[in-house]
Amino acid sequence: MGFIDYARSLSLQKDERKLRIRVDSKLQQPTLTRDKTGFNVTLPVPSVSKEKIIFFLGYEFLADPTGKEKAGRLFRACVYHLTAHSLMPTNDENTVSSTSKRLAVETFSESLVNDVYVNTCISAEYPNKLADMAYANSLAFARMKPVERIFNPATRIMIATLSKLNIGIVKGVLRPKEKKVVAKLTKKLSSLNEKIMASLAGDEIKLGEVFGKTVNYVTRVLESNGPILEAPSLQYTEQTGPCTVFSQCKMPSEVEIERIFRKSLKTLGGMVPSKESIESCWRKELNAETSQAFNSWFHKKDREKRLLAKLEKYTKLTKFKSVGFPEEDYTQYLRAKVLLRGGSRRLLDSLRVAQDALDEDPGQEYGQLDLPEVIQMLASGKARTDVFTQDEYLSRSYSWGLLLDASASMKVKGEQGRALAICVAEATKGLLMDPGSWTLFAFSDRFYILKDASEAYSRRVRARIGGLKFDGLTYMPDALQVAGDILGRRFESQKFLVILSDGWPYGYPNMSKVLSKTIDSLKKKGIMVIGVGLESERMQNFFKNSAAVYNQKDLVKKFAEIYTRTSVAALTR
Repeated sequence: MGFIDYARSLSLQKDERKLRIRVDSKLQQPTLTRDKTGFNVTLPVPSVSKEKIIFFLGYEFLADPTGKEKAGRLFRACVYHLTAHSLMPTNDENTVSSTSKRLAVETFSESLVNDVYVNTCISAEYPNKLADMAYANSLAFARMKPVERIFNPATRIMIATLSKLNIGIVKGVLRPKEKKVVAKLTKKLSSLNEKIMASLAGDEIKLGEVFGKTVNYVTRVLESNGPILEAPSLQYTEQTGPCTVFSQCKMPSEVEIERIFRKSLKTLGGMVPSKESIESCWRKELNAETSQAFNSWFHKKDREKRLLAKLEKYTKLTKFKSVGFPEEDYTQYLRAKVLLRGGSRRLLDSLRVAQDALDEDPGQEYGQLDLPEVIQMLASGKARTDVFTQDEYLSRSYSWGLLLDASASMKVKGEQGRALAICVAEATKGLLMDPGSWTLFAFSDRFYILKDASEAYSRRVRARIGGLKFDGLTYMPDALQVAGDILGRRFESQKFLVILSDGWPYGYPNMSKVLSKTIDSLKKKGIMVIGVGLESERMQNFFKNSAAVYNQKDLVKKFAEIYTRTSVAALTR
């Protein structure tokens, strides 16, 4: 379980199609966006330096068990806060939603109102999650500049209101006028909190309308207090834009952290430990899960490095700009798979029928007698010669290589191309029971590992398919050469290389000639190449064995037919 799997297990939104969770090691703060299909969360992940220091959200911890526990609290706080946004009511057209196209003041006002809902919802439904959020708040408060050191009046009011909402106190001393404004905003947000609580309790309240009015009120108040230069946010919450209210300072003492932690936990509505240490707020299982996430994440990175090193000998003579793994996006995989519901099962059934026909052993004309067949022949009184068996059943073995075109020209297929590729991959998984007998790669002017022969068709592989971006040129000959060289080292009796593309190789001079030579060289190695045209007839221009596929029905029928035809042709050579 790496950090992305850990985040998914922690998520408060259990419908994985409504909430997309990704990770990005380059991020310094989480991001949250929303589109027609749902919410998109991208999380930063902890990194460890050679000096054994953990860096996360701008904080530094020793890379020992205690440091991992603290970083784990911050990571959980990120996940709880951001995934709670997806629980907000969305059936009212006035409901607040995140967008990057708004002015800074509108962005801050919406974020502030959304945070009220998030805190209230977690307090009411998931109170055991509040300790992590309070810990994150205590660290944020330590790095927060005192308000008197913030130049812009509106920014002072914004960060003071944000601090009152999440921690219950303001760092520094506000001017009397600004203090009244913060009190006015806090009162308005408290009123919103009560309405949200009533709604969660079952009262019929049009929350979308209430949210909209509150956002407008906050916006008007802020705009009347000077120019809006930024939209501040706490480090573990979604990024709302540039933020200058935090300073680089040393980690505060445990005593200071505990004092602010207790204040924040009480403000959020959690149970504050009386005289016990704040460590009593966290169960031992949470620390074990965090340690497992760290270990799995770094094990995964080491494994990926080994796979890339193994692949280097196949790719070093190609023109690919890079070789690597796509980002993981399991939600996008699920959304694409729904487009062809049941397609992989139907294709698998069709391929199994074809393979059974190819592997059928109708009997031999010499060898050992098959006694049941002899008895049946004598009883029928008909002379037969196919009543012998071989000493052992000789079944053919198969290995497959799958290649998916991920170039820019495939964008016009929308998610249909990804869905068709998923159908083929999942049918292959069912057809070839040994996961080591097939691979799945993608290509553009870069080469992507989706599934190596050493990997099972796991959730991680599925997430890679979902995270694949369609962009770049189409180095089809290079991709065929790499996948063919890997497949050529297999010992199975039949080797198939299936390429799914729109049939537009492009990227360097004379590519069509190079492609033709590459296909011929693969045939000489005994590799059967099948071209599947995704909503395109162009694959027949390059591949003798090809089929154009426009929908699920085409895929099930044509792919099985061409597979059978190609296999029979190879057997009769």
